[in-house]
Amino acid sequence: MSGHLEERVAMLEREIVSLRRLLGTPFAIARTTMAPDDTGPVQTVQVQLDPISKRDAVPLLYAYGMTACPPTGADLHVAFIDGQRSKAIITASAHQSYRLKNLSPGDAALYDSRGAFFWLAGTGPVVNCAGQPMTITGDLHVTGRIIQGYGNPGHVDLGSHTHAQGPDGHSDAEVETNPPTPGT
Repeated sequence: MSGHLEERVAMLEREIVSLRRLLGTPFAIARTTMAPDDTGPVQTVQVQLDPISKRDAVPLLYAYGMTACPPTGADLHVAFIDGQRSKAIITASAHQSYRLKNLSPGDAALYDSRGAFFWLAGTGPVVNCAGQPMTITGDLHVTGRIIQGYGNPGHVDLGSHTHAQGPDGHSDAEVETNPPTPGT
């Protein structure tokens, strides 16, 4: 009887191994092979899972209010629903070449492949537009000071700088104008 039981256990173990092979692992690391398709309701991308396995039109998920278009060669975290490789979704993406480095614990940042970033650092937010202009649509309300060229010898404080009065043809002494009036 124990020989029959041992045979049955061995057979069940082989079936479990076979099922595991059929289902595969629930996760994989992959890489994009081309730019994502960002035209539909869900962004999709072609991924290289291993040297011989590619998958087309794999959905790329982001948290509500966040989106991106990862460049070719981006690293991806792929989850397989029910462990089936035919049911893949991408749950995270990053790119080793463009990732910001030297963040401190508690920092967070948004960045792109051109070097622009918005970094929530412990010393205060840092915005770098990578040499491009920043466009703000709508009103800009500032409660602190605005200083152009901060840290440079010629920086200008928008709230306190003055200009010399230009010649007015009266031959009197030219004086500096008053600084801007708050609230105007």
